[in-house]
Amino acid sequence: MAGRTVRWLTWAVVPLTLLGFGVYLALGLSGPRVSGPAAFSPDDAIWVLGQAAYAIVGAVVASRRPELPIGWIFCVAGLFGLVEGIAARAAVHALGDSSGSTDGGTAAWLSAAVWYPHNALLMLGVLLFPSGHPPSRRWWAVAWALGAGAALFAVGIGLLWPARGIEMLDASPGSSRAPLGTAFTNVALVIQAGCAAATIVALLVRLRRAPGEERQQLKWLIYAGALVATGLLMLVPGQLEFGSSPGLLDLAGAALTAVGGVGLPVAVGVAILRYRLYDIDLLISRTLVYGLLTVLVTVVYLAIVVGIGTLVGSRGNQDLFLSIVATAVIAVAFQPVRERSRRLANRLVYGKRASPYEILSEFSRGMAGASTDDSLQQMTRLVVEATGAERVIVWLRLGELLQPQARWPTGGALPRSIALDGRNLDEAILQTQPGSRSFPVQHEDELLGALTVTISPREPLTSASEKLITDLAAQTGLGFRFQYLKERALFARALASFLPPEVADLVEAAPSALALREEVEATVLFSDIRGFSSLAERLPPREVAEVVERHLAAMVEVVTSNGGVLDKFAGDALMAVFGAPRPVPDHARRALACAAAMQRRQVMLNVDAEREGLPSFEIGIGVNTGMVIAGTLGGPGRLDYTVLGDAVNIAQRLQATAAGGEVLATALTVRQSGADRAEPIGLKQLKGRQELVDTYRIRWKEEQS
Repeated sequence: MAGRTVRWLTWAVVPLTLLGFGVYLALGLSGPRVSGPAAFSPDDAIWVLGQAAYAIVGAVVASRRPELPIGWIFCVAGLFGLVEGIAARAAVHALGDSSGSTDGGTAAWLSAAVWYPHNALLMLGVLLFPSGHPPSRRWWAVAWALGAGAALFAVGIGLLWPARGIEMLDASPGSSRAPLGTAFTNVALVIQAGCAAATIVALLVRLRRAPGEERQQLKWLIYAGALVATGLLMLVPGQLEFGSSPGLLDLAGAALTAVGGVGLPVAVGVAILRYRLYDIDLLISRTLVYGLLTVLVTVVYLAIVVGIGTLVGSRGNQDLFLSIVATAVIAVAFQPVRERSRRLANRLVYGKRASPYEILSEFSRGMAGASTDDSLQQMTRLVVEATGAERVIVWLRLGELLQPQARWPTGGALPRSIALDGRNLDEAILQTQPGSRSFPVQHEDELLGALTVTISPREPLTSASEKLITDLAAQTGLGFRFQYLKERALFARALASFLPPEVADLVEAAPSALALREEVEATVLFSDIRGFSSLAERLPPREVAEVVERHLAAMVEVVTSNGGVLDKFAGDALMAVFGAPRPVPDHARRALACAAAMQRRQVMLNVDAEREGLPSFEIGIGVNTGMVIAGTLGGPGRLDYTVLGDAVNIAQRLQATAAGGEVLATALTVRQSGADRAEPIGLKQLKGRQELVDTYRIRWKEEQS
């Protein structure tokens, strides 16, 4: 109920204010013409319009943020200003040029009576803007001083009651008929002037200390105040009667003062309610650029056309020539001055930080002239410098992993890689980098990486900063694409040196496959050279190595051509797997076909060896089918892809019992392969096993013929 009451009371101010402003205009337009401070002018109407704006904006702010005193203060101040204007017009209506009307004197006294509290409330609102409290506790002294001045003014205005008249509408309320009251009001005005100066200093102190969002709020108020101050300065020459009639300078000053005066309450509303809060930087920048360009055009034109024209005398053709010269000078100087004005405006708005445009330009140049790694480091630095972030990290996606590539500040180690594991980018970053915002880096809708930005509590991320980071991420897309392809190529090259090609392909597509261990049915093949020890005794080591290398190279070729995966070498022995890492339904058939092909290939190698005078030898092969665990095993710095299980041990034991030129396989392998050239040799006792193994001999020689 309290909330409804507050909204009803505050929104009732809006029609009341509009009605009051209409009454003021009616009284002003229909009243007698008088001279001096009581005269009705467009400036007065705009001033009262500003007070109406204060009342309405204050009511809106109070309805939305009733706990904040600023809305109530500005609302009451605006109503006081409206009462002041209406009372002044009513006094002029009743008094005219005389001071004999009691009713008119009362209206004039009322107008003067609300003048001080109106100004004091506005100053208090600025002192408390935008948080509802001053920059520090000691600044409450300004509020107390305003209160003391209000007390003195109340005493003085009370003493001025008998002398109420048209002179009460002067800039400083007083009357020669009540000198004591005038003295009190003058002292109050001196206090008010000091408080006004202190309020401006407090505003600047707050601006210097303010974090990001509060700084933007202060910029809105200062921007509108700067327009008023600039307009008043432009009116000074006319007030000092430097010109005989109002000129362009007076018109521009009046326009700026009017816009700023009405814009002040609007700026307060925008800042407090945070509507398009961060547009102020662009607004200030454009105002400064256009203002400086306007000054340039005006100065050049006046210097050439007016100055030179006055010196040489005014003649029609000469004036036209000087105008053409002025236009040409302005055209030539326009672009350089515009660029310098833009830089000056950006420096004033963004301080030591570069503007978003300059940051994007610098980064684009860096992307074109440096390596990708350097560009990523440069981007992290630019984001920190432009947004005030505490830390920025660039991540590159590699399969289902996000790997850190660069960070700023550079001190400290890079964080660990992040596994996406089916999560989207925000979820993965939130769980591993709490307190950071993530910005995706994409190319043609493909996620290539990310930027994570850790925000400083004093520098919240603005919408302008978010757009800047998003633009930088978009520009980084192509660079990331190049980096991504380069990393994949290096990754694939490294994998191919340590892992079987089939496994390397899987890991390259999804690095998480490195940690995958699955149970599959596969067929394992072992081969070994018979009589290798005696062979090594007869030959020099280098010749032994050449013979073994020729043999193993040929066997690997046979394994690969039959769809097997080379698991490992163990001296002169070889282990191959069929059915892992990619499952195939006919792994047993492939393994037996490979074993027969290996024996036949060894026969051909022996023929070539005898022709070259090299020793010949035979190999024994064991083959078994069963369930195995397939995956990468190892520790830090060393990984190896292999299969483990009892099926592997049986294949190795069969190979150990096979004679030279013999292929032994288990019954399960023979059944699954459908081989019809398998000779049963019965149950065999294998070393290290209690259970007998039903074994077959593969007749590969008959297959050869």
